Amino acid sequence: MTSLLEAPADWVTLRAETPEGPPVVVLIDRAIATTVPYDVFTLQVAIALPLGVTRDGLPAESDQANLRVLEQGMVDAAAGEARLVAVMTLEGVREWMFYARTTEWCRPFVDAGLSVKYAEDPTFSGLLELAGTPG
Repeated sequence: MTSLLEAPADWVTLRAETPEGPPVVVLIDRAIATTVPYDVFTLQVAIALPLGVTRDGLPAESDQANLRVLEQGMVDAAAGEARLVAVMTLEGVREWMFYARTTEWCRPFVDAGLSVKYAEDPTFSGLLELAGTPG
């Protein structure tokens, strides 16, 4: 079996609306969602950032470049320890989901004031639920 860190990415975009109407945009790495679980990488890590206020809850066009830089910084910090598997934008919040073997790489994001939460999820149920895939 290919390692979580070695599997080629296959990103897909899912769009929906909340019952109240605002859009939900989720990017899922289908390559991971269809091949889980992966030994060792049993920690689900969620890093969230509130966005500026916009009418639809999605990031303003002017924020896109900064969000890409932040995301790349997360991916770089996680190198060798975790993999980005999903990105969700909902009601003014962008959340990045990783599966990791450690959490030390998250420290700079905690220090920067971002919400960083993690929990054991050896079956990848969080990713599968987000992807709409039965576990």
